[in-house]
Amino acid sequence: MRSIPVLLCVQVEAEGADTGLLIPACSYPLLFPWQIHSDSDEGDGSIKYTISGEGAGTIFLIDEITGDIHATERLDREQKTFYTLRAQARDRQTDQLLEPESEFIIKVQDINDSEPRFLEGPYIGSVAELSPIGTSVMQVMASDADDPTYGSSARIVYSVLEGEQHFTVDSKT
Repeated sequence: MRSIPVLLCVQVEAEGADTGLLIPACSYPLLFPWQIHSDSDEGDGSIKYTISGEGAGTIFLIDEITGDIHATERLDREQKTFYTLRAQARDRQTDQLLEPESEFIIKVQDINDSEPRFLEGPYIGSVAELSPIGTSVMQVMASDADDPTYGSSARIVYSVLEGEQHFTVDSKT
């Protein structure tokens, strides 16, 4: 099995926490792999762990014996904000379900990986000769695909790069 270690921020929510499958929960950066584990696992390889759902078998792979879950690629919140997976622990010889299936959600938290983009442009402005100081020349708008509810990675600050002795800009709007 080939896995690529990925450093990202995730928050895991588990449903059916009383099922005996332990799903690590966190809201800080963690390095894959995760591990699911049955209370009845004695470490002798008699339990087979499986996952199903969004990305199971492609984005997320599981080691059937240890329950280690690996991400095979970098996760990007701008492409997909969460994944819903289900975990099972089965008897390896009888294939009997040892515990109820457990569903968990992997929420991908954002990092500042998207640059702000102007919505239109290029912008070309003009102002009449002898206009009073403070006359509006133009209004520009930008957006950022990063998550505005997490940190300040989606915050946009406007500034004048050249001509600041003649022009000002409201840095927030």
